[in-house]
Amino acid sequence: MSRVVVAGTFDTKAEPLGLLVEKLRSLDAPPVTIDTGVFGGDHGCDHPAEAVAETAGYSLEELPPLGRAGAVSAMATGAARILRQLVDGGAVGALVCMGGSNAAAAFSVLAPIVPIGVPKILMATSVAGETRALVHGGDVTMLYPILDIEGDNRILRSMISRLAHVSVALLRAGGEHPVSAPEDSVALTMYGVTNPCVAHCRELLVDRGLEPLVFHANGTGGRSFESFVRQGLVASAIDVTISELADELFGGLWPAGSGRLTGASLSAVPQAIAPGAIDMICLGPLASLPERFRSRRHVAHNDLVTLVRTTPEENHRLGRTVAERLGTPGAATSVLVPMKGVSQLDIEGGAFHDPGSVEAFAEGVASGLPPHSPVSLVRMDHHINDREFAEALVAAVDPVRAR
Repeated sequence: MSRVVVAGTFDTKAEPLGLLVEKLRSLDAPPVTIDTGVFGGDHGCDHPAEAVAETAGYSLEELPPLGRAGAVSAMATGAARILRQLVDGGAVGALVCMGGSNAAAAFSVLAPIVPIGVPKILMATSVAGETRALVHGGDVTMLYPILDIEGDNRILRSMISRLAHVSVALLRAGGEHPVSAPEDSVALTMYGVTNPCVAHCRELLVDRGLEPLVFHANGTGGRSFESFVRQGLVASAIDVTISELADELFGGLWPAGSGRLTGASLSAVPQAIAPGAIDMICLGPLASLPERFRSRRHVAHNDLVTLVRTTPEENHRLGRTVAERLGTPGAATSVLVPMKGVSQLDIEGGAFHDPGSVEAFAEGVASGLPPHSPVSLVRMDHHINDREFAEALVAAVDPVRAR
């Protein structure tokens, strides 16, 4: 039977975690408990700290020399191995973490282990700050507790009760898995400046009885895209928009990490890649632009985001990086390059139009592919938002039904 798994530092948060366990039991949802605390102690957990440390290859006595961060990391590793066993055994109906920054750090390690569709819930004060490392492209729920998770008081009891009710509600909601028919699903990536291309692709895919799943390429969206592909939750991928790679390499706001553009190759998922929105690096408000970008062409997207034009040299590096990350894919893989422009801004008369940069990207891909690579590199005399280009993308991943 699937149950709620509660992971936390029972050594320093025994009282509030005990309240959570008590409340879950009162809701007829007794949890499985994992103690990630570094100091040990008997807190009645199903997986006490001593066992968690041993699973990571340590005794509790061996943790202090690792330093605080090293000890916390070791306990997270042990908890992750235990959680993996529980997930593989079908015993996890929801994951709940509660506490301070250490709870958030553990959650960032544990949540990616739990499959998409299974609730992952964190209540910690750190959710009020930068949360990309906590979301990690997954379907997570975060609650801000107002007070620190410490002791017992009426406000904290109310928040813990709310956390327990949310956890049980999500556990019992059940329902159909969000992607129950992956053989009919296709993952796509989109920005506003590549929206017409994705709209054409969606129409073409729906006409063929396929289900398009569109991810916003804003860093977290790219991680979600890669997560779906890696978990085999889609049959194919049309990676229209790879601007997150420019942000990663050149200091933009929305990088998606070094795993971007690797999932399909590693999971043998057919894929078509387009250099959508590689003409831009997403940065902050215009007044905050770093000096090195001030002389470049730029467009204020809104008061918070400024788009800065990439250079031909940067586009060449982007192309080479794409080739390197694709490696030797286990399924059909095509890189289609629209020579007339890669975004709504990169069009004749547009603010970012630069045909030389598109060619530089194509040359970068070609230079990065090994001899006899199975990756197909195709230059097309179209703009990325032309319907003909979308038709080619769809045909690349679904050649039979695209005829």
